[in-house]
Amino acid sequence: MALYSMYPDTDHYAFIGFDRQEVRAKQGRNPKKHIDLTCEPLVYKDRWQGLSVNLSDNSEGLTGDKIADIMPFKGKLFLSTKAYEVLKPLIENDGEFLSVTYERGQGYIFNPLSVAESVGGLNTDVSRKNEWNDTLAIAFHEDCVKDFAIFKTEFDLYQSVICQQSVKDAIEAAGLGGAYFTPDLGNPFTTRMSEVSRTN
Repeated sequence: MALYSMYPDTDHYAFIGFDRQEVRAKQGRNPKKHIDLTCEPLVYKDRWQGLSVNLSDNSEGLTGDKIADIMPFKGKLFLSTKAYEVLKPLIENDGEFLSVTYERGQGYIFNPLSVAESVGGLNTDVSRKNEWNDTLAIAFHEDCVKDFAIFKTEFDLYQSVICQQSVKDAIEAAGLGGAYFTPDLGNPFTTRMSEVSRTN
């Protein structure tokens, strides 16, 4: 069983953007509870009012300019309607789907709520950080997390989206662009391009 970290492919795709005034108006003044700022696995569904997001602003050339079907951000995933239809049967038990609108109409944010530590899934013997508390490596007891299609870990402050091989395969088979996968879990900065699988 293989596990992968998912990261945004901003070489080719614009990164997701939010209207900060709209987020404050709908989610209150505490930024620690704003969906675009926090990585923590907070539940939003019961108070969700919908949001408008932007998938076409390329930050004046700092990112790509294509509109993504799937875009990891802050430990969550933006999903187009196509991506939602492909992934819902696989990941619906691991979090909540929150409706948004964007340039192409209806979309979703998938907010993962499954956490490795809740099932004793973090391998503390292998997972490590440096002296500045940056994550160097994350490893899991795969038999413990086998029932999670997508999950997060407190070890990296819930920043990474970790997925099973089945999720990666479904995304690639459907041609959903906007993310890349690496088996170097939780550490995007040392990823070698030979180890990366992009979805563009």
